[in-house]
Amino acid sequence: MGNFGKTLGFLLVFGLFVLVAPVVAQTETKARTPIAATAPIFEVSAGYAYVSLNMPSASRVGLNGADANIVVNITERWGATLDSSYSRTGNVLSTGHGGSVLNLLAGPVFYVADRGNARIFTHALFGASRVDSAVPTSPTTFLGGQVTRLGYALGAGVEYDLSRRFAFRGSADYLRTTFVDSADKLQGQNNLRAVVGVVFKLGTR
Repeated sequence: MGNFGKTLGFLLVFGLFVLVAPVVAQTETKARTPIAATAPIFEVSAGYAYVSLNMPSASRVGLNGADANIVVNITERWGATLDSSYSRTGNVLSTGHGGSVLNLLAGPVFYVADRGNARIFTHALFGASRVDSAVPTSPTTFLGGQVTRLGYALGAGVEYDLSRRFAFRGSADYLRTTFVDSADKLQGQNNLRAVVGVVFKLGTR
């Protein structure tokens, strides 16, 4: 995974610890309704997605786009997520070639802790990722194209209820994709994805 992947993984774990520790350390002093009684069965969300794309040349490219997903809560702690995101840029590494990342991922979500209107979660999503990009091969030429391979996102986030039907959600992921290097050989990419969005809740338990 390389130094970037290890560093990013450490930061994600550390960030989650910082978020979870205060919640776990505090004891609820008043009775409230258990999660199982109030958790929505379905959650539909849409929002903004930013991807810091790792290029084989060791440079990074920032991509902006959108994310949409559906969460089905199965138990008070576990759910299933179907997630799709598309982010792009108009110029990759000054080649004049546009770049984009399209992800279609699915997997489990686990609610680590909750307090009041906030819930902290982690997820592990797997599926297909398509990278459309370019790699310079000389000062005047580049190699461009699309690569579709297995992709996955491992991360955590926070969901905060704004009302009975709406919530705000933010998350950060280590995103694994694949592209080619300047010799046209496949290379794994260690990327960072950040997503913020609005959640609409359909039904409650």
